[in-house]
Amino acid sequence: MTISMCSIGDNVLDRYPQEGLAFPGGSATNAAVFASRLGVSSSYIGIVGSDSAAAFIVESLESEGVDASRVRHQDAPNPITDVVVNEDGNRRFLAFTVPEMELRLTDDDLAHLDTVDWIHTGHSSHVEHEVERMAARAPVSFDFSKRDLDYAAPLLPFVALATFSRDDLSTDGCIDLLRSAVELGAGLAVVTRGAAGSVAMSGGRIVERAASPTTVADTIGAGDAFQACLMTELTRGRSLDAALEVASDFAAETCAHRGAFGHERRLSEFSDDGEVVSLDSR
Repeated sequence: MTISMCSIGDNVLDRYPQEGLAFPGGSATNAAVFASRLGVSSSYIGIVGSDSAAAFIVESLESEGVDASRVRHQDAPNPITDVVVNEDGNRRFLAFTVPEMELRLTDDDLAHLDTVDWIHTGHSSHVEHEVERMAARAPVSFDFSKRDLDYAAPLLPFVALATFSRDDLSTDGCIDLLRSAVELGAGLAVVTRGAAGSVAMSGGRIVERAASPTTVADTIGAGDAFQACLMTELTRGRSLDAALEVASDFAAETCAHRGAFGHERRLSEFSDDGEVVSLDSR
């Protein structure tokens, strides 16, 4: 069975200043690529800049078989993030820029969404205002990451898969979060816990999954890989238990190399003409 998805929202040039490297990234961008690698007909809607970084993002998407024909271009530098990876492979974001334009779905976008099996977006995509319209077209996978329930509550009635990241939360704490998310409207809720694995809840049933073993080089993109794979496998008809296992293995593979999905370039190839905002100043 051929399935299709559309990923909507953020793209960035992931800059690794300490290593002088750059990679294409952004949660929505990553999910579109990972879905394509899993054999899904994948498309992406987002805003890119007008510089060499923007061209690199679009080129990377297209080389991975992602339909980027609905990308918008703004007359500004492409969004970036600065990333530091510690000796254990865990990444920390130091700075970021965001698009100057607000992403609004057009009639053509909505017609395209009517043709897909599922949609992915998340908190870093800044399209909360469009989630209800997305959900009217296809099931929505939403990455809430570390955002709290006050943020999530208005969105959860429109979300088929709600994913939270809580590597510092106990199992009981994860279950409480999942129960709240489902009560607020999520069809399926999952908490990813890094090396501690994941916990999911659907229909009152709790499923725990250990993290798959891997050699960690860089954890960036692992959550996006997990979510894209989980939605793909569930859409293909796998049980939740089986889908979690496949998604865990796929995310583990992502951790074994630098960058979310590769395409390494030298940072010196890209001009630094965007205003970088410290994460501490948000």
